[in-house]
Amino acid sequence: MPELSIEENCSNSPRKQFLSDFYVAFTERDEEAIRSMLTDDVQLVIVGEQTLDGNQSVVDSMDLFLDGVAKITVENIITHGDIAAVNGVITTDNGDSYEFCEVFKFEGHTKDANITSIKSYVIEMA
Repeated sequence: MPELSIEENCSNSPRKQFLSDFYVAFTERDEEAIRSMLTDDVQLVIVGEQTLDGNQSVVDSMDLFLDGVAKITVENIITHGDIAAVNGVITTDNGDSYEFCEVFKFEGHTKDANITSIKSYVIEMA
């Protein structure tokens, strides 16, 4: 399981806490928790790579995305209404680093609304 570091300023609102919990569940490969945070028809777009449609497809992708990852550092979680953005750094087992930004869309403005889409940008650092 990769190490997860979430900056302290990332959990001072219900939506920020929700996304912090999402990253914890993802790194722990907690399928039940992840499923409960996504709508059934969620879409995950990994820009320039692939698009995954549906709750189960996203859950099934966890092993693929986490294979070879040593650490995930969440630097910022920014929320506004039914949109949120998270950025940080992924470090692989062999020491390579990637910056990431993920844009989340929720099914509504309430603090317990589930994720309807995720657009993920990942850039390898030289």
